[in-house]
Amino acid sequence: MQQISEADKQLAAIILMCGLFFFLAKAIYENVAKERLTLFNLLHPVKKITVKERQFISQFLQPFHILNPEQRRTFLERFAWFKSKKPFIFYGNIENKEEIKAYVTASAVLLTMGMNNYRFEKSIVRVIIYPSKYYSKISRRHHIGEYNPRLRTLVFSAEGLKDGFGIPNDNVNLGIHEVAHALMIETLRKPTFEAKSFQVGLVKIKKLYETDAFSELLSQTTYFREYGKINFVEFFAVITENFVETPQVFKQDFPDLYEIVRRMYNFDLNDTSWKIKS
Repeated sequence: MQQISEADKQLAAIILMCGLFFFLAKAIYENVAKERLTLFNLLHPVKKITVKERQFISQFLQPFHILNPEQRRTFLERFAWFKSKKPFIFYGNIENKEEIKAYVTASAVLLTMGMNNYRFEKSIVRVIIYPSKYYSKISRRHHIGEYNPRLRTLVFSAEGLKDGFGIPNDNVNLGIHEVAHALMIETLRKPTFEAKSFQVGLVKIKKLYETDAFSELLSQTTYFREYGKINFVEFFAVITENFVETPQVFKQDFPDLYEIVRRMYNFDLNDTSWKIKS
């Protein structure tokens, strides 16, 4: 039997020690940073939010004003994470790119304020921005925004994003609308309680949406915009816009539907005593 040389033993010991050190460093990094240890994450550390960005958020994001101090702090921390970690790709001549990033980031963070999972690791790997309405080769139509689940990509026109936040209570918000689509994919077949709760809510809303009685009710109201009548997927994104922009009216006119949506997102802009999951 061939004996293992002393040099081979030392090499094996070094390899073992390096392996143990790597797994220890990985565990420490992921515990502290709350994210997976990848080359991308190492090369893209979270950049602290600037004073200018905070001032901008206060100006364009109406719900930010009614959040309590703890909620605002969490919002800003998550805002910094999303903006630092998600690649933004700009096509064409677009001014104020940081402003456009803020619109998208705020949409993603706001809808996940009541959740543990706010990173969209399953559903969003990039964000593409065009100056204005663009032609989609997939749908072969012009769009101002869309979510592509196959490519896990959010696509927006800069003009559409600005318009969505320009009027805070018209129930039309492109950023919120497309992020709602992404959340439907993000929570699909995930084992966590909040993901299952979200999917249960979708089932309840779909059943309600498909009833004749609710269809008749929708035909008699102008509260939800017509685009929501295309199909259930668009209807959910539309009511999410209403949930964020006019929560008081939503709760007053459609209390049962509002309660389902509130449970799905686990926050309520009518009552900001809700607790943030962390």
